[in-house]
Amino acid sequence: MENKECLVLEGERFNVYQMELNGSDGKTYQREVIRHPGAVVLLPLVDPDTVVLIRNVRATVGETLLELPAGTREPDELPEQTAARELIEETGYRAGNLVEICEFYSAPGICDELMHLFVATDLTAGAHQREAVEQIENQLVHRNEIHQLIADGGIRDAKTLVGLYSFLFSDRLKV
Repeated sequence: MENKECLVLEGERFNVYQMELNGSDGKTYQREVIRHPGAVVLLPLVDPDTVVLIRNVRATVGETLLELPAGTREPDELPEQTAARELIEETGYRAGNLVEICEFYSAPGICDELMHLFVATDLTAGAHQREAVEQIENQLVHRNEIHQLIADGGIRDAKTLVGLYSFLFSDRLKV
């Protein structure tokens, strides 16, 4: 089944298309879809039990969220390159070691953004290179604090939940 698409909005970081879908009832339906170049999310570990999170002012939801650092891929940029760049930009840390753990779709009902989760270790602190519109502060969080932060609603960002649950429960992340 081939779907037709028509560009509705061309943005700086992504485009919005209207997609024509054929329903099982024989009718045609219109849906909007965000076409995104993909992104990375980082799980920076200053030691085996301590994660670098960021307090990130998110104008889109009118809140400051506690998140893992992340960012959008540039055209023709490999996920590993994006991961190294975004870690420095948002936190100031440089990683001696970056390992991709998994990839996942952020919101497949409306968007094709594929996120790559990287664990960053052997960190060296340095100066951040945040964009002018970014209002970010680093926050170190110990493994023992994560469950309570999630239970209390202190972490509500999906990519951060994926990364932190991987940190807590994945055998691949035993550092």
